[in-house]
Amino acid sequence: MHGKILRYSLATGVGVITNHSKKIFELRKESWHDNRHLPTPGMLIEFRCNNSGHIVDAKASAFQGFPEDSYIKEIDFWKTETDEELLYKEQEIRTMIIQKIFKETNFFTLKEIPLNLSVEKSIEKYFFQELSAINLMTQEFKNIQEPLLDYLQMKRFLNKAIDHLVFTDKNITIDIFSDRLQSLNKLSYTHNHFVQNINVNPQKIFEEYFLENQLYYKATMQAAIGLEERILQLNTRIRNYITETKIIHSKIESKTVKDVKSLEVKLKTLKQNIAKYDEEAKPLQECLKQLHNIIQNFRQKHSPVFEKAFKHFYLIVLQKTIKMLNLCATDLDNFVWKLSTQSTPIHNTFFKQNISGSYCSMTFLWMYLQNLNKSKLNPNDKKAYDSYLRYKQKYEKTFLIYVNNAKLENFLKIKIMSESKFNTVIIAKTDADFFSQIRNNVFAGIYLDATLSEHTETLITEIKKTKNTQAQIITIPNKKD
Repeated sequence: MHGKILRYSLATGVGVITNHSKKIFELRKESWHDNRHLPTPGMLIEFRCNNSGHIVDAKASAFQGFPEDSYIKEIDFWKTETDEELLYKEQEIRTMIIQKIFKETNFFTLKEIPLNLSVEKSIEKYFFQELSAINLMTQEFKNIQEPLLDYLQMKRFLNKAIDHLVFTDKNITIDIFSDRLQSLNKLSYTHNHFVQNINVNPQKIFEEYFLENQLYYKATMQAAIGLEERILQLNTRIRNYITETKIIHSKIESKTVKDVKSLEVKLKTLKQNIAKYDEEAKPLQECLKQLHNIIQNFRQKHSPVFEKAFKHFYLIVLQKTIKMLNLCATDLDNFVWKLSTQSTPIHNTFFKQNISGSYCSMTFLWMYLQNLNKSKLNPNDKKAYDSYLRYKQKYEKTFLIYVNNAKLENFLKIKIMSESKFNTVIIAKTDADFFSQIRNNVFAGIYLDATLSEHTETLITEIKKTKNTQAQIITIPNKKD
């Protein structure tokens, strides 16, 4: 039957579904059989129960939205039990419209088949579900700024960041990411579908979708089929009558029949019928020929236009899907970073390690790459490494901390990394380490421990001798340069 998910927990794998009668059912992950979608609140679904009323099979409905020009509406969804039944209802409505067009059209005077759905509108309708998801997310992520993550490249590192966060902080569950993960899952499925079918045959889509939705074309096809059947009937009758006339002629010529006059009357009637049906067939044949020409012209006119537009639109939707994947992944990464800045367990574990980057997917990428031989990277890792270097050079701001108190050191590190996802922190443990860092790197800010008294002044003097003359120098406690 048809229903809607009211709530669902990815952590427990348990949710609640309601049907058209507002009856409540429990959904368990064992009953969810849909590789394309994760169950999420608000999703329209198709499900089946056993005799005890427990759900044994559930999946996302093919109908997740109903455009204004759709033949069916959401109320039809609730009045039907299955997607198959809803599709049948949609076909019934379309057939009724075609019949109306058929009855109201004079096919004897028809010169051209009009479009009831333009090529552009037809293609947009074909990609309705994908475009709806993209347009909805575009509004949701309109404030996301560069840089955008490359989701296809960063997927595993984003997942690692989430898994580590959930594992480390027991107050954070996977459910908090459910909406974002569902969006990524939908987009990822769409992307995979596009990539796997990149060589899709537009002519097949033209035949199976475009022509099927051209109602005037379908009505004309129906008229042509009707004419063919009527002409066939007339020709069959004519052939039968001709056969009968030949038999009668044979009987008359044989002079074995006594009642020749009655045969001649019958022969006359047969010839009249032949002429009558032949006369009826002629305009039908002319009309049928005209309809065949019109149908052929319609296909020849719109087929190349559709094929070109479809290929172009296919690539546009693919590009939009990739961009939306990157936006969605960036939003998720930002969310993970924000949660990490508020997580005490992460403060007490992750930030106390010798890791310079903020808690985000790029840092997990760096942790993976640092253990690899950079001269022997495979193509995917080489691409990821190059992306990381570009990201680091363009967006990262590096800060240097040199203090003599471990607690203060960790506090400053967390503070800096909580101000921006792009902030990285290097800790100097000795004077030699400090001098090496300021000579070899450019820092956005340098934190010094003012309790080092006159030694602090020496460090500041040395900083000004390097390429860090523009770096903000912060003494703790505050001491103006």
